[in-house]
Amino acid sequence: MVLSLVLCCLSFILFMFQLYNMKRGGLFYATGLCQLCTSVSVFTGALIYAIHVKEFHQADGSFGYCFALAWVAFPLALASGIIYIHLRKRE
Repeated sequence: MVLSLVLCCLSFILFMFQLYNMKRGGLFYATGLCQLCTSVSVFTGALIYAIHVKEFHQADGSFGYCFALAWVAFPLALASGIIYIHLRKRE
């Protein structure tokens, strides 16, 4: 999950860099690829947590709100990556 946070911040920095340095009509491929890697990282973190939940919570074994937040963040990051790939720079 820390890796996904780092990749998300990196994609924002890449977006700002591409926004000011790219020619008109260019696509944000680097930003979209970074967001897709963020999505995979969130998915992997949530999946590892789901598989090893007994090791993390000995008492009741409930997932908690962070698990739900991770599963909400996964499709949002995935959609963001797809949108960034199709996004074109305008004037």
